Amino acid sequence: MKLTKTSKIGIFVVICLTILVWGINFLKGRDIFRTEKVFFARYKNVGGLTPTTLVTLNGLKIGYVREIFFAEDLSGDLIVKIAIHNDFPLPVGTAAEIASSDLLGSKVVKLNLGKSDKILHANDTLATKIEADIMQQVNEQIAPIKAKAERLIDNLDSIVTVASKLLNSESQHNISESMRQINLTMTNLENISGNLSDVINDQKKNLGNTISDLSQITGNLKNNSGKLGHVMDNFSTFSDSLIKLELNSTIAHLNGSVANLQTILSKIDTANGTLGLLVNDPRLYQNLNSTSENINRLLVDLRLNPKRYVHFSAFNFGREITVSPSNNDQISDNITFRVQITSSGAPISLASPMFKGIDEVFELKTGDQYYYTTAPESSYEKILSVLKNVQLAFPEAFLKSYNQEKEINLKNAIKTVKK
Repeated sequence: MKLTKTSKIGIFVVICLTILVWGINFLKGRDIFRTEKVFFARYKNVGGLTPTTLVTLNGLKIGYVREIFFAEDLSGDLIVKIAIHNDFPLPVGTAAEIASSDLLGSKVVKLNLGKSDKILHANDTLATKIEADIMQQVNEQIAPIKAKAERLIDNLDSIVTVASKLLNSESQHNISESMRQINLTMTNLENISGNLSDVINDQKKNLGNTISDLSQITGNLKNNSGKLGHVMDNFSTFSDSLIKLELNSTIAHLNGSVANLQTILSKIDTANGTLGLLVNDPRLYQNLNSTSENINRLLVDLRLNPKRYVHFSAFNFGREITVSPSNNDQISDNITFRVQITSSGAPISLASPMFKGIDEVFELKTGDQYYYTTAPESSYEKILSVLKNVQLAFPEAFLKSYNQEKEINLKNAIKTVKK
C-alpha cells in the first residue's frame, strides 16, 4: 500500500508533535516514557521552591516537583506534588526537606528515609522539613559573638565609669589624704623604733647584771650537783619502798583469794557439797524435774477433785439424813474422757502451729465460747498419759468427762470407770 502525500505529512506532523511534547517535558525534568509515583507534601512556606525542582535521595536524583498549589481549606498552606520515577520503596516517616543545593540559594527537595517497616503508597502525604538558609545559619553563628561583644562593651563602660569616679576632685583629695596618713604612720614607726633603741641602751647594764646572776645560779647548781644527786637517790629509794610495800600487800591478798577460789572449785569438781552434787550428779536434776511435774499434776488434780484432799463432817443430832442420788446423776457405761487444751472467744484454726505435737484436735462450741479438746478416750489410764503430754505445752490443760457426748461430773465418771 502506497502512502499518499497527505498521509506522509500527517505522520510527520504527529512525530514532530510527539518530539515537541517529549522535549518540553524533558526540559521540565519529566520523562513521559517512564512510570512515576506521586506523593504530596504540605508546607507553610516553600522558600522559593518551583516546579521541576529536583528531588534527591542521598544525593541521587529520583524525581522532581511536578506542581505547587494552595490547600483547599484556605489555610494558606502550600501543597507540593512530588513525582518519583525510582522504584526504591519509601518507608513510613520519610520526610521531604527543602534545602539549598548551592551558595546561590538554588532549592532542592531532599528525602530523609523513615525507620518504619511499613511502606508508603502512591498519593500518600510525606512529612515535611525546611533547612535553614545561609543567612539564617550565619545569623545563628554570629549571634553568640554579638552577645559576647555586647557584654564586653558593658564591662568597658563600667570600667570607664569607675575610672571617671576615681579621677574626680574628691577622689583625688581622698587619695592625697591617704598618702599623708601613710607618711604619718611611717614617721610614728620610726619614732617607736628610736624609743625602743633608747630603752635598750638604758637597760643594758641591768640586762648584764641579770645575765651575771643567772650564770652564778647555774654555777651553784653545778657545784652542788653531788648533793642534788644524793637527794634524788633518797627520794627514789623512798618511792621504791612505798611501791614495793603496796605491791606485796596486794599480791598477798590476791594469792589468798585465788587459793580460796581454787578450794571451792575443787570441792565442786569432787561433788563435795550441795553445789558439787548439783553440778556432777544428773540424778539430782532429774529428781527436781520429776518433782516439778508431780507438783504440777497434783495442783491440777487438786483443782479438779478438791474433795479428795479436803473432807467435811456433819454432826448428827439424832436426826437421820438420807441422801439418794437423783436421776440426773445416773451414769451409764458409755463414758469418754477428753483433755481440754484451751478455750477462746474467737475460733482458732485446727491446723494452727500452737497445736503442734497433738495428734487430733476437736472444736466444741458452747454459746460464744470455743473449746478445743483432744480425741475422746474411754480408758482413764490412756487419757492420763495424753494429759501429761499435753500439759508440756499447755500447763493449764485439764480433764473432762462425757456421757453420750454430754459433759458429766469427772469424779463420778472416774468412779464408774474404775468399778
